[in-house]
Amino acid sequence: MMFMDSLRLRLSLFCCLMLLPFLMGIVSACPKEGRDVSQDEVLQMTENGHIEPFPAILEEARKHRSGKLLEAKLDCVNQRYVYEIDMLDHDGQIRALRFDAVTGRHLDIEEERGNHAAATD
Repeated sequence: MMFMDSLRLRLSLFCCLMLLPFLMGIVSACPKEGRDVSQDEVLQMTENGHIEPFPAILEEARKHRSGKLLEAKLDCVNQRYVYEIDMLDHDGQIRALRFDAVTGRHLDIEEERGNHAAATD
């Protein structure tokens, strides 16, 4: 009898541990691809601890690029929340930095032409 109770407990614990990554994916996955997330949604997810607060992300972005903050937004990309931050660097180039909003991890750097470069083409 005691063996069966122990086996059931272990089986239940195993099932919970196996489902945990899927449940975490539900919390961190964004519902609609390619949409901007509203400020109210960002605030709610930040307060609930589902995503990193923007000041922490901006601090991390400044470690990768210095310059003036032009724009920041939270998007739904590949079923995850991604902060996109556009910075104007000292050379007049716009740099787009992307960060996973849940983990705060830097994803990539995308370079775009500044306005003055487009005029020379």
